Amino acid sequence: MKQLPKPEHEYGYPKDQIKRILDQLNIEEKDFNEVFGINTVTMDKNGDAVLYSCDVEKALFKLGHTLGKWHPLD
Repeated sequence: MKQLPKPEHEYGYPKDQIKRILDQLNIEEKDFNEVFGINTVTMDKNGDAVLYSCDVEKALFKLGHTLGKWHPLD
């Protein structure tokens, strides 16, 4: 994967898409969740969590992944 896929939701990445991305990047979900920390998320119409793109990029950055990107304020 050369870049993150386009988020499936207008505000970011639904949890099921995050799981697929982490599988492709060989990143354990528990490791991602640890660096993701406590962040604000939004919800889709079904009440499922949607992670903001900037928070996903920052978590990947903290994990040292090349697809990560530092965001000083998110």
